Amino acid sequence: MSVMPPFATPGRIARLPLLEMYVDEYGDRGFTQRSSDVFAMTAVLVPLERAPHMRVVAAGLRAEINTTKPLHWVEHFTPKPKHAWRRALAADMLAAIPDLKVVYVVAHKASLIASEHLRSDQDAFYHYVTKLLLERAAFAAKYWPGGPRKVAARLGHIKGMRDQDAVEYLERVRAGGRTRAPLEHIVWPPKWYGPDRWDGLQIADLYTGMLTCAIRGAHDDHDCARYLVAHRRQIRTGPQGQLLGWGIKMFGSAAFLTDRVWWPSLVRP
Repeated sequence: MSVMPPFATPGRIARLPLLEMYVDEYGDRGFTQRSSDVFAMTAVLVPLERAPHMRVVAAGLRAEINTTKPLHWVEHFTPKPKHAWRRALAADMLAAIPDLKVVYVVAHKASLIASEHLRSDQDAFYHYVTKLLLERAAFAAKYWPGGPRKVAARLGHIKGMRDQDAVEYLERVRAGGRTRAPLEHIVWPPKWYGPDRWDGLQIADLYTGMLTCAIRGAHDDHDCARYLVAHRRQIRTGPQGQLLGWGIKMFGSAAFLTDRVWWPSLVRP
């Protein structure tokens, strides 16, 4: 007798068109003095029928910068003056991918209220931030423009972390009713891969890079967010155009973002 996998996708959802989802992260998961002040995750959501556009962009960027390696913002699009054209090109090409949506979760460690368990257990902290991201991806799929979708979630593998532990945590969340998100729209389970496996993971890395340029800049530096602002229309919004809580989830004080000089440019209609 075959055993059904846990959280099998209901038939009505299994028949829905597919969204491909690719996830990248920035920063480390620790809370020591040597840790990054931010941990962020980026989800790129692209309809299956638009995925070829995304792959063409990835292949075109690799060809233009003359590399056969997986695209990586830090390695290939660093803040060197000579690479400014690369960053501008990537921002323009990514912003032109049709129907693509982006969801960010930004954890500002100094201002967030978290249990001692999350502060002392790096895996638990990662699991919780992943939950926040998947919840928003599930809502995005359920209310996708043009009709609901199901999501194939593909995350970038993190060295030293057991993927199965993350899956088991998320399954406990689902089984215990600890979320109101429609996680049944996520094809179960989420899966983790190296960046060379999917072009979408490389694309997610570039969106993460554009976010980190903005949040690592000074609060009064408008130029540092030029690439983030360039794709603002791709960031998921709520029914009244809201970004916070929808396309950008702050874990910690929202002022970490909203007090920056570039924030009005990001949220303008």
